[in-house]
Amino acid sequence: MLNTLEIVPKQYEKIFSLPKNMFGDVYVAFIPGDQIDNIISSCKQLVNKGYSVIPHLPARNIKNEKELEYYLFQLNKLNIKKILAIGGSSIEKNPTFSSTYELFKTDIFENFDFDQINIAGHPEGNPFDKNSDENLKEKLNWLVNKNYKCNIVTQWTFDPKRANIWLEKINKDISNISNNIEIHMGIAGPAKFTTLLRYAKVCGVSASAIIAKNKGLSLTKLLKHNPKEIIKSIVGYDNLHFFPFGGINELVEWKKI
Repeated sequence: MLNTLEIVPKQYEKIFSLPKNMFGDVYVAFIPGDQIDNIISSCKQLVNKGYSVIPHLPARNIKNEKELEYYLFQLNKLNIKKILAIGGSSIEKNPTFSSTYELFKTDIFENFDFDQINIAGHPEGNPFDKNSDENLKEKLNWLVNKNYKCNIVTQWTFDPKRANIWLEKINKDISNISNNIEIHMGIAGPAKFTTLLRYAKVCGVSASAIIAKNKGLSLTKLLKHNPKEIIKSIVGYDNLHFFPFGGINELVEWKKI
């Protein structure tokens, strides 16, 4: 199974020069403030080049049901069969949809031809959802009952101990729901620790493990993060999902080693 990769729309052209068969699905992130048509355009470019594309669907970025329907319609026109439904964050104080499950409850998905709806997992907890693990089960039950395929794609972590505890718990939980749910573990690609600290704040990841690892060093002297250290320490997942915070080319060179 090929590892998966997450990019932002402006990075799509860099995917075209990657070695073949290095990555499988390409996830296109939808960050707060971006426009739906920008996500659709990037997805179209990738689909036209033959890539398997999984766009993000962030609940808190969707203005209303009409916009949700438009977005799903445009993705279906591109013959995209998989999406990643997440809560996300928002530039609005009171978004229309406050959770992924609220999107599901609109029943709009059933008007379209999606085979797989992946959802997010949070090994370190979710700052926007204090009951994220329980709500994860609720979403999985909904998806299974609606006959959608589903994988859990986790936020990246820098805390293997905490991640392993979470993985053990979630594996037990999902075994009672379905035998066909995979966990794809989020991994930060090689990057400076200062870069990771910046993204940790944006992604809701605890920075304490990053800081502890480099105790005694000033931020200007922090070494680069090597994903192998994290990967070797984590067990109980089915695949790896890479976030190329240090750049796609840097991640590619690291994977070649």
